Amino acid sequence: MRQSTVNSQQSTALEPSDLSTPACRLLTVDCRLRSAAAFTLIELMVVLALLGLVMAAAVRGVRSLANSDLRGSASKMAGAIRYMFDRASTTGRVHRLVIDFENGRYWAEVSDDRFYLAHERETDQSRETEAAAEAKQKEEQEEARKREEETQGEASAVDITRYQPQEFQPKRAQFSSFKEMAVKPVNLPKGVKVAGLFTPRLAEPIASGRGYIYFFPMGLTEAALVYLSDAKQESTYTLVVHPLTGRVGVNNRYIQAPVDVQYDDSGKPIQR
Repeated sequence: MRQSTVNSQQSTALEPSDLSTPACRLLTVDCRLRSAAAFTLIELMVVLALLGLVMAAAVRGVRSLANSDLRGSASKMAGAIRYMFDRASTTGRVHRLVIDFENGRYWAEVSDDRFYLAHERETDQSRETEAAAEAKQKEEQEEARKREEETQGEASAVDITRYQPQEFQPKRAQFSSFKEMAVKPVNLPKGVKVAGLFTPRLAEPIASGRGYIYFFPMGLTEAALVYLSDAKQESTYTLVVHPLTGRVGVNNRYIQAPVDVQYDDSGKPIQR
């Protein structure tokens, strides 16, 4: 009995010559494939980890570049505001900074006429009415200029309409743009926009159409908040304009506009 058990064990053992059988070869290939597959999975995990690090670094770089453009635009606009405050003080002429929200640009304008701010707060309707009145006044002035050019050189021609009674209309200050190296028209970089503007004469912050910041002789401007942000409004810079000094504070955060606060002519809040 013991002899038969030993013989059976010996019969099940594989001899070196048996390794060349088809079954053994398939077993060896399967083991190698499993080893290769496991190694490839490790490599894939390493590659994915490296790609994640590269993408994170790229996103961080893009955000840093966008913040750099936003910070630079805020500093540039602050410099333009300070320059216009000084220019209005030295020239004795009324200046204003025009902000075009739709096209993402701003420029400077000047007027030789007297200009006064209204006591009532501006609304969307009042701004539309004022813009229509200014456009009508410009159109009438252009027609008058053309009629005057046509009558020049004709001594016998007399423009009777000039002497007819007309409805009294208050003269509005005419602003014209001027070219200065310091405040030439500025187009904001791509990805940077003016997100809003608030001054005490506005009922609420505006972010559409055109906004204005006025600068007066003798060193006085409007107290104003100008909001600059990126395209997704993830980062916001607030420019705080001080009315008496013309100093502009650049803050890397959103500052809530004091909508319910009224200001006097010196820029101080009125206590109710």
